[in-house]
Amino acid sequence: MDKIKSIKLSIALTHVFFWILIIFVIALPWGVSWYVDTMGRSQSLATTIMVTCYPCVPFAASTLICLRRLLKNVLADNLFHHSSIRYLGFISAFCLTIAVITIIAGRFYLPFYIVAATFAFLSLLTFALKNAFAIEAERKED
Repeated sequence: MDKIKSIKLSIALTHVFFWILIIFVIALPWGVSWYVDTMGRSQSLATTIMVTCYPCVPFAASTLICLRRLLKNVLADNLFHHSSIRYLGFISAFCLTIAVITIIAGRFYLPFYIVAATFAFLSLLTFALKNAFAIEAERKED
């Protein structure tokens, strides 16, 4: 596949995932109630899931927005531009924030530990990429 088409597809997918996030926010109370009733879990689990997921939504949305802007920079051949490096830093911080929220929630519902580990890894990965891009940007300036 052509690299430009691949980047454009990635930008389109950020829109799709943003809409999925909106649907998730709207459907979460119903979905959690259904899960708790179907699996015979306590109502406190529903509260734990909702109290954990809703604070993560702004950070997930912000991550998608930064990713979209980063991809637009790539299309404009500004991959090593300072704004791209800043977007990677924001993405790293947002992922780390989600990891902290979900690791706290993991004490009450163990599957959140998996979510926390995933977002901690994504935070580390984007932080490393940010630093590599910053080094490359400095080399290009010299």
